[in-house]
Amino acid sequence: PAGLDAGTFPAKLWRLANSPRVRSVRWDGQARGLLIERSLFERELLGRADARGGGGEGPGPAPDAFQAKHFGSFVRQLNLYGFQKVPGWVGAAVPGDAGGWLHFRNPNFRRDRPELLLGIKRLTRANRQRLAAGLEVRGRRPGRFQQ
Repeated sequence: PAGLDAGTFPAKLWRLANSPRVRSVRWDGQARGLLIERSLFERELLGRADARGGGGEGPGPAPDAFQAKHFGSFVRQLNLYGFQKVPGWVGAAVPGDAGGWLHFRNPNFRRDRPELLLGIKRLTRANRQRLAAGLEVRGRRPGRFQQ
């Protein structure tokens, strides 16, 4: 949507969830949550560049998707942007899957409503204080290493 910086974490995540090339991230059954298969996600999108599909196999799904090298760092980013793990969710993303999927939700992260991404802000201490005071929270521009 207009006004959304394509380099922000929520925008990248939305593109990944909609990408047919990415197998480790997909929408839940209601398209209101994110399903992530941890081990596949680590192989596809985290770590060294050659672990993301380089080196003879052609380009990986999203070599510049995230700077995180560890899954825990990625989950920390999800939490900073207001995503919450759906407690007690157990199940397979696709019939026949073994079920190693994690489920996360954010009310402003929906497949059919990309304009809601504008409402997802990084929850820093300063932003939490601004929200509590009823003030607008503006997203910051990506740093030179995030572009």
